[in-house]
Amino acid sequence: MKRHSIGKRFRKLKGLRKTDPNAVIPETPKQLQDYIETLTAQGVYINKVKYAIFKTKNGLKYPGLVASEKILSNETLVSVPRDLLLTTRHAFESPLKQMFLDHPQYFSTQFYPSWEDHQLMAFILYEYQRGPESEWHLLISNLPRDIDYLVFWNPEEQELLDDKQLVKLARKQYQEFVIEYETLKCITDKYPQLFKPETVTFENARWVYTHLVTRCFGKYLAYVTMVPFCELFNHECTDVFYDFEYNADNPNKSEESEQAQVKELKEDEELSVTSSEGSYHSEDEISDSEYVTDTYDQFKEFDFDDFSQQATKKFYEEFSKTFDNKEKENEQQEDQTNKTSDSNEQDEEEQNKRIKDLQEQQVKMKKDFNIKLNLQREVYLLSRDCKTFIFQNIDYGDNYSIFFIGQMFAKLDKSIQEYINGGKAYFMAREDVKRIQITCNTYKNNLYAFQKDVMKKPIYQTSYFQQKRSKSQNSTLDTPEQILSQPLDPDCEYYKQVWEKDKFDRFVMKAASKDQFEKGAQVYFCYGRLSNRMMLMRYGMTLEYNKYDHAHLRIDYLKYVQSNEAVWLVHKYQLSQYKRFKLKHTTFPIDFIVFCKSIYWTFNVHSLDTFFKIQDLKLERKALQLALEILVEEISKFSDKLEDNEKLLYDNKLGYHEYFAVIYRLERQRIYHHNINLIKICIVVIDRMLDGIPFEQATEKTQFDFDQCETNRIILKKYFEQMRYALYLPK
Repeated sequence: MKRHSIGKRFRKLKGLRKTDPNAVIPETPKQLQDYIETLTAQGVYINKVKYAIFKTKNGLKYPGLVASEKILSNETLVSVPRDLLLTTRHAFESPLKQMFLDHPQYFSTQFYPSWEDHQLMAFILYEYQRGPESEWHLLISNLPRDIDYLVFWNPEEQELLDDKQLVKLARKQYQEFVIEYETLKCITDKYPQLFKPETVTFENARWVYTHLVTRCFGKYLAYVTMVPFCELFNHECTDVFYDFEYNADNPNKSEESEQAQVKELKEDEELSVTSSEGSYHSEDEISDSEYVTDTYDQFKEFDFDDFSQQATKKFYEEFSKTFDNKEKENEQQEDQTNKTSDSNEQDEEEQNKRIKDLQEQQVKMKKDFNIKLNLQREVYLLSRDCKTFIFQNIDYGDNYSIFFIGQMFAKLDKSIQEYINGGKAYFMAREDVKRIQITCNTYKNNLYAFQKDVMKKPIYQTSYFQQKRSKSQNSTLDTPEQILSQPLDPDCEYYKQVWEKDKFDRFVMKAASKDQFEKGAQVYFCYGRLSNRMMLMRYGMTLEYNKYDHAHLRIDYLKYVQSNEAVWLVHKYQLSQYKRFKLKHTTFPIDFIVFCKSIYWTFNVHSLDTFFKIQDLKLERKALQLALEILVEEISKFSDKLEDNEKLLYDNKLGYHEYFAVIYRLERQRIYHHNINLIKICIVVIDRMLDGIPFEQATEKTQFDFDQCETNRIILKKYFEQMRYALYLPK
């Protein structure tokens, strides 16, 4: 099955790990050659990789590493002694230490999440000005100045991405960098004995900061770290990773740290795309939410206190009116009796009886009213408890629950109104509330199971929208003066007392157990499972046929919400204006289909199991059809066609930024087209099943599979299994 996977197909299209006929091994630049020779003399081991020049499809040149011989599985490519790594510890334990101690508002973890970058930027600039006297001179002098990332693209180039949210984030981060640079400049100007006037400039700071963002390691290291020579590896969807080696006498050595055996793989063994050893997992968590902030006046939540006051007022008005009239009748009867006959004991008894009956009637009416009001309050409180349960257990801000919750709130409010208005008995109203609470509890369990088992998302005790609303908004510090004037706590230790060294002995870059490169192939390192969006934000580049890429689908969902209660909740809690989905190459967008199904799902018409599972093929088809219409509409918004972008990749007039922007647009279009075809395949299969065709035949190749039928069946396997289950459910 693996041989038909997306990763296998993409590797074949790119010729990944295969000999690159356009690669050129030039004479290594003298500065780099001096650096390599020095590193080798200091114990760096470089195996089967050489400096080389490669080309993009349109002929743009870029440096990297080429395999000088065939690289085998588990083979070490580079090994660097720990003491040659440049870390934050070196920066702190330097002549700049007092400057760091004097300004924790900028250089300590308590104030700035990027405090390590700040220390390293100051330290590298300090060492840069020292020139050859610095022990880090060769490392620093070999950091190229002609690289950048999305934050530093000009506005016209950023617009080429056709992604407003990403551009918005890049520009925000640029402003943050400007403030960070100005703060650093403000600090270093106080230390003329440490920094020459021409050292801390905007261009120098930008140069160093770019390398800190794009070239540093840190996830499994004690500190943010620059690794000599390893910055020459470019990124691709391979499994080359970094690891640590330990000397025999190192007490931190374990069985897990033993080297795997180097071996040559057979062709079939190379087909795996599921291997990700050593490649740490990264997700695109760029937030681009825009929240609903206006008011919604087409619905007002039932206010029992107000109802109680109004009902009590009305009751006593009618009560007073009724008994005022009866007292007048009694007085008239008494006057009539006095006129027609003499007062006697029998008349007095009748009069007292009328008064007593009237008083008893008054007491009974008050008692009946209070009983009725208390019963109404009881039903209301049951309903409110049910809403509280929903609030505490179901996330209003997820991609589907608002449709379900809207129906539950509407049903609760309708039941209360019917009971209060006399259209429903007390016991029926109570049963309604209990049944809705049971339904909500079942929905919660189904939701959690869906998120955990299908979406592979962790379940948090606090829902996402509650977390969002509970976070206090930190005030933005817009000037160096504001940053540096933050008050200090004299009892706080802003820095570690001891900055320990990393516990390993050597940093190694190595091929994974399912990875090997032909002689003449470009050798890549896997920076992580990164989308092109994150690649732009971290490294300023994009990958064609990136199996980890995804397209963000943003849906203005309020136009699909039919319940006034749901719309009111969206406004009340200022939820996002959009539902966001990640469309991928490798998976079918189940959550997107569930979203579309939730629009059509109706309480008391469809079973609760149908919400997250396929049990009604006709309902599922409606959801698929809506999903198809949404995707077709979204892809029509692209300013150019997929075919045009494919041709642009060969345009030698494009610069690096324009080239990567074309790939970014193109890959999003490919993902849209891929998911559109998957949905069309599912519609065809359901239509076949509804026509009575057996499941095995119904899932055979369709006109929308093209030459990817086996790959598509791997992606759709779980979804089709649900279809099979639905087909044989009792009608």
